[in-house]
Amino acid sequence: MTKRLLLVLYLVSATFLAAQLAAPDDEERTISFAEGQWDAAQWTPLRLPLHEEVQTFVQRSDCLGTDSFTQEQKEQHLDNVLLMTDSGTDEGEFEVVFRIGPEHGTAPGVFLSPTYTGDALETGIAVFVADYTMAVWMVKTDPETRETQYDHLVRLARWQDPGIQHVLRCRYSNARKMVALQIDDSDVVILRLPEHEINSRIGIWGCHGTCDYYSLTIRPGGTLPWSGTPPE
Repeated sequence: MTKRLLLVLYLVSATFLAAQLAAPDDEERTISFAEGQWDAAQWTPLRLPLHEEVQTFVQRSDCLGTDSFTQEQKEQHLDNVLLMTDSGTDEGEFEVVFRIGPEHGTAPGVFLSPTYTGDALETGIAVFVADYTMAVWMVKTDPETRETQYDHLVRLARWQDPGIQHVLRCRYSNARKMVALQIDDSDVVILRLPEHEINSRIGIWGCHGTCDYYSLTIRPGGTLPWSGTPPE
């Protein structure tokens, strides 16, 4: 076998291996946020553009969380903690197991399809869950003032007990330009976002008060329905 042929075979094999490594995982996987159970190297902390530095989640024995924020932090909008990962697909679903803290206004949430500069969030879709609602916002950054702006898309009038764990499910599709959401056993809420490019990045977002995140499950494709079906 000539050296030239060996080189060609090596390059083909290397290209195939790189493609395999870059391909999204096609199996469901669950990440536990318990101490020592998750890989911080796979996650990127983000900040809102006017923050001088990123805020970080607190590692507890069985979860990641936030502590109470001071009134000064709230007034300066420093009561936001963001942590992002890459799901590997723009046609997928994830679900987060979390708990809402007891302070009024606490709103743990998730974000989808963010764009960012350095460690500063520029745009994205944010879903926050308080005890009285699930609310969805389009997040964007004013290019001149660098202030974060929130366009309210939809909200669900529903009570969530802050004393127990909840499950937020989110399915997203760049091909459909759609997002499907469900909190616990609620009806599925569908949003169509024709002008938004949905990417593969997702994250958790602690906001306004104490909250805890226990796990995050990623599944390519997804299970939440895009439309209703007749009962069997």
